[in-house]
Amino acid sequence: MPDYVVTEEPLQFGEGGRLVGILTLPSMLPRNPHELPVFVILSAGLLHRVGPYRLHVRLARELAPMGFASLRVDLAGTGDSPPRPGLTNRQSVAADFAEILGILDSRLGRLPLVLAGLCSGADNAMTLALSEPRVEGMVLLDPICFPDRTYRTRGIIAKYTNPARYIGWLNRRFKALTRPRAKTQEDDTSVDPLTIRDYPTREQARAAFESIREREGRVLSIFTHYAVGYYNQTGQFGRALGVNGYRQFCTELVWPHVHHTYTL
Repeated sequence: MPDYVVTEEPLQFGEGGRLVGILTLPSMLPRNPHELPVFVILSAGLLHRVGPYRLHVRLARELAPMGFASLRVDLAGTGDSPPRPGLTNRQSVAADFAEILGILDSRLGRLPLVLAGLCSGADNAMTLALSEPRVEGMVLLDPICFPDRTYRTRGIIAKYTNPARYIGWLNRRFKALTRPRAKTQEDDTSVDPLTIRDYPTREQARAAFESIREREGRVLSIFTHYAVGYYNQTGQFGRALGVNGYRQFCTELVWPHVHHTYTL
């Protein structure tokens, strides 16, 4: 990262000071600061505002030299922000977002927004973008994606034409034949991560993208190795949503060798 001084300020805001976040500001304002949106980096899952492996910190500090202010925030129930009892996840996120808008308006004025998030943060970004007209962009890291018409066919072909599948089977058979037999009990404790995500429906996601298009904004979606269980070809997101003009305002990337939490 180049030498560049940024201003970072911890904020405690909202009703009773229940939400905690870090506001990152560029040391030198751009020529037309009111034309640039503010990035709101939503927390992911149970991780707090720094993000996995300080991803959110790095993003905020890379955006500042470009002239962008950003707020990375602990949503209710994560990090230093206590939960909101009696509310569903979506109700809680909506209440958090209303208070995020309030603090940004008081500190920076009423500016356009870009919502950024990883995993559940991406899910929340799509849900919030639909209801807030100031959201002009989204950065979605491993968002939910829905199958298109040929998704299952591609999956079957990839599965049975992959040499690693047969090499792995031979290795397992060889090990089973050469090691002593012992009674073992299978204990499958794996959990499908999608079952614990409160992601938008296909219709809600489509409506969120259409709202960004109508506001003449842009969307960046990036899929990593994590998404291989529900995403298997570049362009699937756009085809599944069926949004008119998708390629004119959306960039869809696949980074198959990148870990979900961006360890490197």
